[in-house]
Amino acid sequence: MKKIILIILIALFASVGVVRAVDGVGGNGDGVAGSEPVKIVKLDNPIKANSIQKLLLDIVDLAIFLGTMVAVFVFVFIGFKLVMAQGNPKEIDSVKEWFKWAVIGTAILISSKVIVAVVANTLTSAGVVDKSVFNQSI
Repeated sequence: MKKIILIILIALFASVGVVRAVDGVGGNGDGVAGSEPVKIVKLDNPIKANSIQKLLLDIVDLAIFLGTMVAVFVFVFIGFKLVMAQGNPKEIDSVKEWFKWAVIGTAILISSKVIVAVVANTLTSAGVVDKSVFNQSI
């Protein structure tokens, strides 16, 4: 969704540049300075985060959302592989490996917010990063 908004903003910015180039200095198309003021379009920041910590958590939220969709498809795929194994021990062992890694990946995905909080607290308590870095505005 944010990529679409970014593309729209870039297209809007590019079109404003084209209009300014066509209109010239004056703004009414005749190229005469001072006949009409040029309107400047103000672009809002598409990132709604006001601190680095909020930006990181928004990125983690997006990763959790996308990862959840991928995890669902992976578990459905594992189910199909299990059915298609038809009792073949070698194929069933392969499906068990897939399932093991899918569960591990899903557990990491679910705990990713906790991992981010632990890393942030570890960096600040060790004195590597100042606490104000995570709370400063972008």
